[in-house]
Amino acid sequence: MDKNNTNKMIETLKEYTEFIRPYNDAINLVRIRLEALDADYGHLHRHNPIHQIMQRVKSLDSIVNKLAGRGYEVDLENAREYLTDIAGVRVITYYQQDVYEVVRALKSCLDVVRERDYIKKPKKSGYRSYHMIVVVPIHYLKGIEYYPVEVQIRTLTMDCWANIEHQLHYKTLKNDFSGTVSKKFQEYAEELNSISLKMESIYSEQNRQA
Repeated sequence: MDKNNTNKMIETLKEYTEFIRPYNDAINLVRIRLEALDADYGHLHRHNPIHQIMQRVKSLDSIVNKLAGRGYEVDLENAREYLTDIAGVRVITYYQQDVYEVVRALKSCLDVVRERDYIKKPKKSGYRSYHMIVVVPIHYLKGIEYYPVEVQIRTLTMDCWANIEHQLHYKTLKNDFSGTVSKKFQEYAEELNSISLKMESIYSEQNRQA
């Protein structure tokens, strides 16, 4: 690699690092609020609804590919303008009712600009999850700026299904994921959801008796 290309790459990485910093700050603020919610709920109800919190920011390659795929000129300004999922948080709960407790709590402290309930209305593939885009105020010396964070909230069983489906669909079967295989996954998603709700009913019954 010649010196000009090396310098250009270094400059691009520096720009990306500076660009992504407030998204990392936004994710951390969402995480702090989720952890406070979990602790408070556990104190009041003797049950912590959140099993796990995961977070990520899109890599430079992912940003480039998504902008190009949507037909936008590839630059960081367009990324900030048009992409709402650069910052992402996934919340894994134990039960379906926990999902809606987390949703309710986030709505009480953050502005929600978009939400989609794939639990009440699953995708045709059988995918279930609750998606939200929340806007997080980031306070800097120069003032307040607002950044979107995509929050996906799902139960352990929903997350298990989604991860296996993704691995098979995109990594193993690829173009062969259709027809009979796709139908089987829809059936398995329904079966897994049914088992999850039965286990949740045991928890609810025991909770009422406590």
